[in-house]
Amino acid sequence: MEVKGIGIDIVEVKRFASFKKKGEDRFLSNNFTEKELEYCFSFSDSSVHLAGTFAGKEAVWKALGKTDILQSLFEIRRDTSGCPTVWIKNRQQKTILLSISHTADTAVAVAIMTDRKK
Repeated sequence: MEVKGIGIDIVEVKRFASFKKKGEDRFLSNNFTEKELEYCFSFSDSSVHLAGTFAGKEAVWKALGKTDILQSLFEIRRDTSGCPTVWIKNRQQKTILLSISHTADTAVAVAIMTDRKK
């Protein structure tokens, strides 16, 4: 398996503490899909999940190595076991591996783009 790209991102959870499910927010609508927001706000503390998903999207963007792909064109979903998966234009990208982790204060994500499907 050959690594084609790698990306990492780390964010402070407190950046996402003020976001609420109700009400429109330009940052949320520009950076998250409806499915991502639904997932994040399904938890009592949505801020850690918003931060983790955002870090995941940033890590994927970096691994892709393309500045012409907007974050709004791809989505972080969770499989049945809760592992994050990457979807671009509604198609799962099995060549992009993603790991997301967080504490109460910090979220981090690593994305690796390979030449091989899982």
